Amino acid sequence: MKGIRRSHQMFIQCFMSRGFLDAKEVKHLYKSCCETFGDAYLADEEERRKLLLEFVLTINNNLRQFHMEIKKGVSEEDGSNFYGLVNMSDNNITRLASDYTTNELELFKKIVEFIVVESATGEIGSIEVVNLTEKLDRRMSKNDAENLINRMEEDKWIRVKQGRISLGTRAILELEQYILSVYPDSATICNLCNKLCLKGQTCGSCDCKLHFHCASRLFRGQDEPKCPKAGCGEIWSHDIPNRDVTMRSTAVEQEDRHSRTRKRKLRH
Repeated sequence: MKGIRRSHQMFIQCFMSRGFLDAKEVKHLYKSCCETFGDAYLADEEERRKLLLEFVLTINNNLRQFHMEIKKGVSEEDGSNFYGLVNMSDNNITRLASDYTTNELELFKKIVEFIVVESATGEIGSIEVVNLTEKLDRRMSKNDAENLINRMEEDKWIRVKQGRISLGTRAILELEQYILSVYPDSATICNLCNKLCLKGQTCGSCDCKLHFHCASRLFRGQDEPKCPKAGCGEIWSHDIPNRDVTMRSTAVEQEDRHSRTRKRKLRH
């Protein structure tokens, strides 16, 4: 592969084994790859960022022949960045077949459909998920459904908060095209970033929708924010989210989730 060094290979192997990393983990991985194989790791943060972008670009230029790419995803909760190794030729839910049974994937499809088509908040309750098991060709017990939810949360396909389930950043990153193609009349695009928007704020006068973090960025410092959609311009009736507060809250939730995971492993 053209321009690929051993440091690139180590970087790719880590993504292949872990699949999905947040921005902090990517930076740590890049540093480790550089130090392991003697590549330049600059002290200046801006110059280091440019080299990292070039580093990933070199990888992607070589992976595209295999229909693979390291892509960036953005959390709908707080706007934080995540990165995943994505199969660009297969955006169907069946790509999860190696980790989940046919029946489990069928339930996940129904969860996705409910969140995209039925839910106004981009969420589904755990009780509603149990009710969805009754619509499967093969019935699934409540315990099996709960175990599936726990596994999919650990694998970062879904996010669970206070009994409410939403699609995780990994699912949105890898299944965006699937959702847009299967549910074209229900799936909504954010007016600011032009990405799939399941959780956000919608204009009271038109169908314009914004991610919470996009609304925070767009309306920051404005006393009377207005709908950004061309031809509308009505007053934005929602409270503007505080992105910094949301990010701190999410960090606490992630630590709580990690603690729960550790406790489950200890019990087993």
